[in-house]
Amino acid sequence: MGWFVDKNECIRNSIIWCDSRAVETGDIAFKQLGYDYCSTHLLNAPGNFTASKLAWVKKHEPKVYERIKAVMLPGDFIALQLTGAITTTIPALSEGIFWDFKQQQIAEPLFQSLGIESSLIPEIRDVFSVHGVLKKESAVALNLLEGIPVTYKAGDQQNNALSLNVLQPGEVATTAGTSGVIYGVTDTLIHDKDFRINSFAHVNYTKTENRIGALLCINGAGIFNKWIKQITACNSYYELNELAATVEPGSNGLFMYPFGNGIERMLKNKVVGAQIEAIES
Repeated sequence: MGWFVDKNECIRNSIIWCDSRAVETGDIAFKQLGYDYCSTHLLNAPGNFTASKLAWVKKHEPKVYERIKAVMLPGDFIALQLTGAITTTIPALSEGIFWDFKQQQIAEPLFQSLGIESSLIPEIRDVFSVHGVLKKESAVALNLLEGIPVTYKAGDQQNNALSLNVLQPGEVATTAGTSGVIYGVTDTLIHDKDFRINSFAHVNYTKTENRIGALLCINGAGIFNKWIKQITACNSYYELNELAATVEPGSNGLFMYPFGNGIERMLKNKVVGAQIEAIES
């Protein structure tokens, strides 16, 4: 997911994180860069992340690409709307697979492989720092005081973990939105050998103290759970969970695959769709 701006205005709708169009682009870069570089420097394969999507835009929408002044993730874009200032952070860059953890800088070899310019990355600031102050029109719209500093921004799973005080190695947060996510914090620059689990800089990551969020994303799990709640006419997720608890492990051979909205990292970026299967024992 990423926002492209020119003169501080969005010039294209964001490509949502589960949109699969850039998988092939990322796979080509992965082959060029090699497994060792991607695993030890990026902690991820380029896959379908923002860097690959940016290269996809350059190839398929060159007129849009030519207008781009800066590339941002959603938190960066919201801060821009509030303050008029364009900044980003290491955690945001790591979510887009723009960050080289080993060299502690923007991943220039990746930019070169994808044929995109690292100059499109805004100024990098610490997560907990001033990213601008509330401009007059934003203050009026929000009924707040002009000049209030914006001092924090991060991605969705990082925010969820922070809200649950999940900050130190060994602590884990889970959430279900469109997807289902398990997010654990480690102090080691780790990678999954098959890149099914993704490693990003957490909100308290610094260049001297590793805090890495290892993220398992089950694409479509949250929205699939909502669909089950609707068709079973359950009044709440608590009621749905109580019903589910009455079923023996294995669900009598009923398997549900919630991968209906794009690639699935757990399955090495394959598009398998949503399926319901009954397997006889």
